[in-house]
Amino acid sequence: MTNKLKQLTWAHHQAAERRRFAKQLISGGIDPFVYYKFLNCQYLVYEVLESLVIIPPNLTTIYRAPRIMQDIEELGEIYGYDDIDHYPKSVGRCINHMHALYEADDNDGLLAHMYVRHFGELHGGQIIKAKTPGKGVMYEFEGDTKVMIEQFRKLLHDGMETEAKNCFDLASELFDELSKPTFDDLYGGEDANPSDGFGHPSDNN
Repeated sequence: MTNKLKQLTWAHHQAAERRRFAKQLISGGIDPFVYYKFLNCQYLVYEVLESLVIIPPNLTTIYRAPRIMQDIEELGEIYGYDDIDHYPKSVGRCINHMHALYEADDNDGLLAHMYVRHFGELHGGQIIKAKTPGKGVMYEFEGDTKVMIEQFRKLLHDGMETEAKNCFDLASELFDELSKPTFDDLYGGEDANPSDGFGHPSDNN
């Protein structure tokens, strides 16, 4: 099923990969502090997604949030970065959207977001790991990744197309926001501080 799902969402996938931030990430030209901000954004999104989605117990090693936090803490120690307490607006929109899926009892929609995000780490994570600052433990998986991929594929179907596209589009928005000249340009407004019941971002550090 994932081959068809991949084809159905390919244009949105390519649009995300064409973003300047994505190109810098893959090329190894990413600034350490920009990457640090990216990890903080990823942590918030992954923590919420992984707390809401329902997957078989044998697949929970696919969860990334604890490992993302390890990378955040490592970079914070290496470079002396302060905690981040404001976030791009797309992070708030993404979190609110995932909560809406959960409230609508749409676990397949949440699985579609896992397909986009976690499959990305499973398939291309080792390439990114070699190009980014720090150890990159978020790209390291326990066990046989081929088996994990096959098990996760069984949960997917072509009806997840819309939500997978939504996830790629939200990723594109984040990439664009992280590419702005100064991070301060992204602050302000309720959407910039995704604390709607999930805890203030600074509490996660």
